[in-house]
Amino acid sequence: MKYLPLLPLLTRYPFLKLSSKIFSFDVAEELERFPDAVEVAKKIVSHAIDGKIYRERYVEEADFFCVGCEEHCYDCPEIGNFTNCDLCMKCFENCSLSYPDDTYREYYNKARLAILSYISSRMIVSALDDWVRMRYAVNEASYYADLMREDAKKYDGNVVLKLIAVDMGIKLRGWNVHVSTYVRASSRIRDENWRLINRKLRDGYVETTRGEVIRIIEEILRAKLFEKVPVISSIQPAVKELNRKAMKEARKFSFDLGEVDLECLPPCMKEILSELQRGMNVPHTARFALTSFLLNIGMDVDGIIALFKSAPDFDEDKTRYQVEHIAGERGKGSEYISPSCDTMRTYQNCVGDCRVSHPLSYYKKCKSKKK
Repeated sequence: MKYLPLLPLLTRYPFLKLSSKIFSFDVAEELERFPDAVEVAKKIVSHAIDGKIYRERYVEEADFFCVGCEEHCYDCPEIGNFTNCDLCMKCFENCSLSYPDDTYREYYNKARLAILSYISSRMIVSALDDWVRMRYAVNEASYYADLMREDAKKYDGNVVLKLIAVDMGIKLRGWNVHVSTYVRASSRIRDENWRLINRKLRDGYVETTRGEVIRIIEEILRAKLFEKVPVISSIQPAVKELNRKAMKEARKFSFDLGEVDLECLPPCMKEILSELQRGMNVPHTARFALTSFLLNIGMDVDGIIALFKSAPDFDEDKTRYQVEHIAGERGKGSEYISPSCDTMRTYQNCVGDCRVSHPLSYYKKCKSKKK
């Protein structure tokens, strides 16, 4: 049963590079043979355009039959650890477990369809606007991170996570992450707890937990999914269909800042608005800064909520609650003042040297000059 333990894993995590050890096929020919894969891909992308996650996929339990197995098909100290694994996968190549042929074929076909659906969805979003690709990347990375959290609760969950980490080039020592990987992943996590200066570093490894490793995998996967891939001609009908939907959706979140003078916005606020317009997943600190700033200069709550509709994780009820809270319409009833430039720099939200101490000062000076 060649590579049997890997087949359910690839059905669950089709983005893994180790799939090339098992499957080698012409994508265009395979998609003609298995059109259902494109249909699943279309549903994945369609849900992403709507800011949702499509969950009805070919998903098998990612149990490793090798954990606790007594067959000893291959003698390798990395089985169950994978710290220094080179992904040769010989440990799975000659699986001695005896399964009915029909069951093996079912595992094999589900894995193949999952991989084809993944490839198709990557091609479709590569041909669409950046904001669609960003929503797709954020939502898909979140979807797979949820699966990893589920697997982490199982008896062989550690094996699954460590194999995924190695496949994605993440160096682990126990659950500690190499500093090079940590910096690459944490640079887009604008949270004080993720700053390297607030972490314990020993022998080149940053002290992290299993849950934080999943978050790091999620961030690296998000960046990978945002990259463009070549698009084959047979996928173009799906691209045209979903492009029409994307254009219709894009019209819903065109920006209207009312009386706000766009020319006088400080660079940091322009950058946050630009990221929102591109459908990027703007961090909480940046959202708070933009919301409080726009409220301070007179923009209304509904106008600000409309700005966030382009965010990949937009939830109108949550957004309204948060904006109204910042506006002083909930909680203690006091409106928040937008963060100072020092605070913006602390959370990596500052993008230029404006020679002011506060974004509001920049805006007011600009308006005064115009008068």
